[in-house]
Amino acid sequence: MVFVFDIDGTLLEKGSELDSKTRDFLLRLSQDHTLVFASGRMYRSVKKLLERELGKIFPIIAYNGALIVDESGKILYEATLDSEIAENVIVFLRSKGFHRQAYVCDILFVEEDNEKAKDYSLHSNVEYVVVDDLAKLCRQKPPLKLLVIDENRDKLRTLAQELKKSFPVDAYGSFPTYLEIVPPDVSKGKALEILARIKGFSLEETVAFGDSDNDLGLLETAAIGIAVGNATEILKSRADYVTKGLFSEGVVEGVEAVLSGVVVPGKRFGASSIR
Repeated sequence: MVFVFDIDGTLLEKGSELDSKTRDFLLRLSQDHTLVFASGRMYRSVKKLLERELGKIFPIIAYNGALIVDESGKILYEATLDSEIAENVIVFLRSKGFHRQAYVCDILFVEEDNEKAKDYSLHSNVEYVVVDDLAKLCRQKPPLKLLVIDENRDKLRTLAQELKKSFPVDAYGSFPTYLEIVPPDVSKGKALEILARIKGFSLEETVAFGDSDNDLGLLETAAIGIAVGNATEILKSRADYVTKGLFSEGVVEGVEAVLSGVVVPGKRFGASSIR
């Protein structure tokens, strides 16, 4: 089978590391099954994490589906925001006073060297580059995604609606304080479809795990979509199975439920039933 894991909020709590039990479990699982990691993070950030925690690289869906890289480091798919659209979004965010970040050529760029940038850099284990004008940068080179950081979830929800109404982009939450901005046709779910086509495996043998709204497409694309116990209510309502365990405990619980036959694909593709 193919097991697809979101990272932050699913395998990891913010700022945490994999516990030894989960690490050993995933390595054992990888001996008989294919593992894929799907994240909103930069590719470099995910690669570093996998090397540190598991000692090997797996296929990676990064930037919420805008970039797919196989286990050898070969780029299989890449999609960027239109330069003019990205420039206009940056100007809009700047006028609203939101902290904004741009990801160009797998490098993190910011306009403000503040605590939000430092905290994100520490969390993702990547350095950042400060530039005078993100809009100018995006005009010269299209970004893989933009990110807004704000502690007010209601403000982020309102901002997401404003962005989708005003620009041809998609915007959704990942972490409670993060708002991801990507092209409208980019998602983890679409990336999984592309990866399956390239690698030659069937979506009917896929199981996906997530915790946030940006995992909706992923869970709906997989044959079985599992939300960990700490997931958003929206994701829980759309998942095929919700674990009792939180974070990595939920992941282990969900995998074991699938392998033991407790959770199986139902009659409708993408639905699951509990026997």
